[in-house]
Amino acid sequence: MSSNEQIGNYEVTKDGVKTRREVLLMGAVAASTLASLSGVAQAASTPAAAAPAAPSGKDPYVAKDFSALKMDGFTANQIESHLKLYKGYIGKANEIHTKLQDVDLSTANATYSALRELLVEQSFAVNGAVYHELYFGNLGGKGGDPSGDVKAALDERFGSTGKFMDLLKAAGKCMRGWVIVGYNTRGGYIDTFGLDMHNMWSPASTVPLLVLDVYEHAYMIDYGIDRAKYLDAFAKNLDWDVVGKRLAMARKHPFGQDAT
Repeated sequence: MSSNEQIGNYEVTKDGVKTRREVLLMGAVAASTLASLSGVAQAASTPAAAAPAAPSGKDPYVAKDFSALKMDGFTANQIESHLKLYKGYIGKANEIHTKLQDVDLSTANATYSALRELLVEQSFAVNGAVYHELYFGNLGGKGGDPSGDVKAALDERFGSTGKFMDLLKAAGKCMRGWVIVGYNTRGGYIDTFGLDMHNMWSPASTVPLLVLDVYEHAYMIDYGIDRAKYLDAFAKNLDWDVVGKRLAMARKHPFGQDAT
């Protein structure tokens, strides 16, 4: 028997995550923009999820501690398996970061080259780490309805929080990877985006406020193929206070046409 563990479309090993992706020649999608913008959202995460900055010369990505996360409707096995996958992305992001320091630039080529592949896969690994941190960070709450600025912003954009939740769950059923609800810093409003892969269709100039993981590994252990029940459980465990803190931080960092 192999010591590797298979979770959905992923094989988790002691060295990190190997993926069987259908698209290898996909262009890198705004990874640097996401990294900078998501830093704003991560600053509003709960203290328990905070991680110290890596010292100079050390690995730049340090896994955050979500071991205390408990959610109604999710078993410890489901949560632990998901966290193991997240740590795999951290490992791969660090590995690629190191390899990029001395990659052979003379062979750079748009069809295939070591540099191209490292850059593309860096966007996949880094986004995989960041989106998982935001996902775990907005869970562990009591669900229900939001209040204050979050409710006002959702009501303004979607008509009501009820209509927004209907949209969120419907989006969760039709996407293959993620649903990102973010603050559009260029337009000054909340919007929703769907991703089929970590680095596929990531929105620029948008700070993630609420992140929903709909890859099979997020729910298969507990819910099998019943994604609708998983989406209901996700909603019941949303931490609207975290979403509110992310919104407040995002509004302090405009990136509109007039921003300098």
